[in-house]
Amino acid sequence: MPKPKTGAAGFELKQITNQLNRITEHLQVSINAINLENKQVTRSELKKRLDAKFKLVAVDNDSIIFILDKYIHEKKTLGKYQSRTIEKYITLKNKLISFDAGAKINEVNKDFIIGFLNHLRTVYLLTDITLNRNLGFFKTFLKWCKNTGIVLDESYNLVTVKTRDADHVSLTKDQVQTLSELKLNKTLDKYRDLFLIGCYSGQRFSDYTVFKKADLIDNRIVKRAEKTQYKSYIPISKKLNELLEKWEWRLPEVSNQKFNKNIKEVCKIAGFNQDTTRTTFKGNKKMEVIKPFYDCVGSHTARRTFITLSANANVPDHIIMAITGIRDSKTLKTYKKFQEQELEKWVNTVF
Repeated sequence: MPKPKTGAAGFELKQITNQLNRITEHLQVSINAINLENKQVTRSELKKRLDAKFKLVAVDNDSIIFILDKYIHEKKTLGKYQSRTIEKYITLKNKLISFDAGAKINEVNKDFIIGFLNHLRTVYLLTDITLNRNLGFFKTFLKWCKNTGIVLDESYNLVTVKTRDADHVSLTKDQVQTLSELKLNKTLDKYRDLFLIGCYSGQRFSDYTVFKKADLIDNRIVKRAEKTQYKSYIPISKKLNELLEKWEWRLPEVSNQKFNKNIKEVCKIAGFNQDTTRTTFKGNKKMEVIKPFYDCVGSHTARRTFITLSANANVPDHIIMAITGIRDSKTLKTYKKFQEQELEKWVNTVF
């Protein structure tokens, strides 16, 4: 490591020290990953992984990285994908570089996909749900490759990732009522109001925080979703109208990160502190973490709450889908979360 100095020379040496620290840290990460993959730690293997992280990689025209860059550029140019989706493909590209920066497109087959997924599990510590999402992005890209005339070994399609239902939470009707009656300071009040607007409208955070009076048509909000561009037709219920009028249809601008932090605090004040088990899977390995309920609440909980309460109130699926902008009934099913008190209610109607 360079010896510290003062002045401009000292600043340059500090930059070198910082870079060396980053390389040292990634070196240890790489060694751990190689051991987890039951491979031998060799100079060439370490060099490949360090180059993937820190070195500009020269790629050939038939490399996965080169062709993936073309795919990303095309989607950017056509404006087909939202910027967040483009970022996910860029992230996928970086993960592929980390796995095998020089891999050719004709090397993609069943074994390649299995190796890549194992790399994501061991190095990036991805759960099966996130792993399945990454595989979906990769297969979409490979389908595009096939459509452009690239010949592929389609054995890659044999690889799938089994996913289980995620342990997401939704609020009960009583909890929503408790939130609406809660006395809060000015800061937390705005986060509570935005969350309730999400509960009453069933929209995603990116949509329910940007409602405008210009969206109002025949006493309902008609809006294209930021994520999918599908239209939602949102009736203005009494409670939704009260909140929108309270803010004069000029809702406060907040980031998703700050929102998630503050809505947890609101739910904590509301007393939503019952133990909740969150389960994740990595292959056959099940991991359970017990958290207080309020710590499991986030911006998307509002949408899940609307769908669950609507389903419990026997609102037909096609109506829920029209309001939320969901096109696929399978997607709708993932949002519906049964609530214990509903089980007793229905059983009592049977006997």
